[in-house]
Amino acid sequence: SHLPAGMVDTAGSRRPADTAFKQQRLKAWQPILTPQWVIGSFMAIGIAFIGIAIAVLGASNGVLQVSVKYSGDCQDKLAKWNDESVTPCVVDLETTDDDGWETQDVYVYYQLDNFYQNHRKYVQSKSATQLSGASMEGLTTDPPPQVTKDSSMGDCSQSGEKQEFEDPNDKKKVFMYPCGLVAQSMFNDTLRLREKESGKYVMWNDGNRNCGLTAEPCPTNPEDIAWASDVDKKYQAPTVPWIKKNCKYIGGQSLATSGWIHPDLSTLKTQPAGTCGAPACGLRVLNDNGDPNAGIYNCWHNVSDQDFIVWMRVAALPSFKKLYRKIPAAALKKKMKYELVVENRFPVHAFKGNKHFVLSTTSWIGGQNFFLGYAYIVVGAICIALALGFLAKQLVSPRKMGDPRYLTFK
Repeated sequence: SHLPAGMVDTAGSRRPADTAFKQQRLKAWQPILTPQWVIGSFMAIGIAFIGIAIAVLGASNGVLQVSVKYSGDCQDKLAKWNDESVTPCVVDLETTDDDGWETQDVYVYYQLDNFYQNHRKYVQSKSATQLSGASMEGLTTDPPPQVTKDSSMGDCSQSGEKQEFEDPNDKKKVFMYPCGLVAQSMFNDTLRLREKESGKYVMWNDGNRNCGLTAEPCPTNPEDIAWASDVDKKYQAPTVPWIKKNCKYIGGQSLATSGWIHPDLSTLKTQPAGTCGAPACGLRVLNDNGDPNAGIYNCWHNVSDQDFIVWMRVAALPSFKKLYRKIPAAALKKKMKYELVVENRFPVHAFKGNKHFVLSTTSWIGGQNFFLGYAYIVVGAICIALALGFLAKQLVSPRKMGDPRYLTFK
């Protein structure tokens, strides 16, 4: 079966075809790194990076920012997560004497320190199909069905945290909606800003009238703070008829504290829940006859609330800021004393964390970011130092270059 010498068996061979592409013989630019090219490249890159750094630092210096840590001052007024009657904590702050506070839009953030949202188990503990409504039966249909079996827990059931409970009132299962550690650890402090002298509130959520407030901003359901793609595609709230039929419990002593501010929910019949076996029971939902409904879900928070949506996009670092509100231009005043009014519900003492309230303008690079400018300076300085080092070596003891005409790349 052996072939004679000099013959090649091509039948069944896996050898690539003898083409320029498959044999990697395509024409390519193969530069020769002469000292002039290396020194010039390092110097050009260094100068470019230093120029970018100057531009970035200049933009960051132009950003106005005021930050105040309030977790320590408000620790003695910590309330339960869904309390409606909370004794507010008041913290003073003052804007600087810069026109930008009045002429630019101002962004409001809350900042958390030492909170590890990037923990693997934590990140996995949510159900994307539940949040989008894909695994919630009849979420937007009219009339809605009576859901008797849940199929929406998804990855929530793999987190190790219990997501279904037995209701001691009727021995039936109650499922958390929304489920998961990310959702159930949501930041839920209520923050308001008012002028210290006049007591007038800054109307940073003026477009939201569903909560019925006019003299102060609505404490929940802000507008235009979450990504449009998240709002449109990833988070779908149930209809009011679905809530009436399938939400056994609805969160909060006040519906507004849980993001449920739809005007039609004013007709929802409820009664205090008491003990339901699950955390954050809130209110027991009744049917139109005033009897407890046959729902299976503890609808403790509205998944379409943009505060909730912002929280669900987890941070990569343990200290992070998340957008809370937007203040339109001319709503703030420069060199003005303000009071931050906090309804303190989010505990941080147990994990040695801190909470900050941040007001900031923006520039073409976003918020204040000195690290990026310093990083460009460091890289640019290293490149220039290498260029100068290679130049000194070339001047002191140059190396004779060979004739590139003798080079071959076959």
